[in-house]
Amino acid sequence: MINQDEVFVITEDDILKPGDKGKGKGGGPRAVPASKSARAAERQAEVGETVAERPAAARGRGRRSPAAASTLSLFVCGLGQLYNGDGRLAALFFLSEVLILTFHYFLYMTWDRIRTFAHLFFVSEWELMLFFLIYNVAQAYRGAESRGGRFDGLHQPLVSGLASLCVPGWGQLLNGQLGKAVFFLFSFLLQGYLMTLYLMSPLFRILVDIEPQKLILDKAIKVGMGILFVTALSWLLGIYDAFVVARYTRRPRG
Repeated sequence: MINQDEVFVITEDDILKPGDKGKGKGGGPRAVPASKSARAAERQAEVGETVAERPAAARGRGRRSPAAASTLSLFVCGLGQLYNGDGRLAALFFLSEVLILTFHYFLYMTWDRIRTFAHLFFVSEWELMLFFLIYNVAQAYRGAESRGGRFDGLHQPLVSGLASLCVPGWGQLLNGQLGKAVFFLFSFLLQGYLMTLYLMSPLFRILVDIEPQKLILDKAIKVGMGILFVTALSWLLGIYDAFVVARYTRRPRG
């Protein structure tokens, strides 16, 4: 008579050699106490839960804030990557910034000697610095998001508005809008670069030499004023956008 506390397990030998039932060690189904099979099932369930929980725990330990990472890289290249745990990438960005700044320093110190063609290097190097800075900020933001998940913003209108007042695009980073942040930051840096080139280059001297009537010089001054107006307008628009977006996406209080 079959005991109710036992279960029968059919092995491969029982299927492949049905005629050998009851002979040898592999003959016929083996009775296994129900208590042992239950313990084995529980053990397998515990192992499955442990494996499933490991990625979540790992993500929790490596979680980083995109707002903090991009803010750090906004002021010091590579600092956001260091915050994310990418030490080698942080060193690469930081050394690149040091080399570019060192080049500009020596260029400035020897400006009188290479004045005739220094503006060519000045333009190309500042263009490189502009794109390098924006890429550095965006990479730090995306690197933190890949570790901690999608960033929805801090939802602090005053903080975002003041951040964009200090640096255009910073408030958008705190709101979790990387695309807008890159747009405002690029616009500001580009316009600032154009104004610097406009004021520091020998443009006015050249225009006075080639055209004594100063008609072209007056047009150049109007162009400069237009660039300054667009810069101020985009700066104010960035502040307004950062404040309004943070205000209307604020989480409801529980």
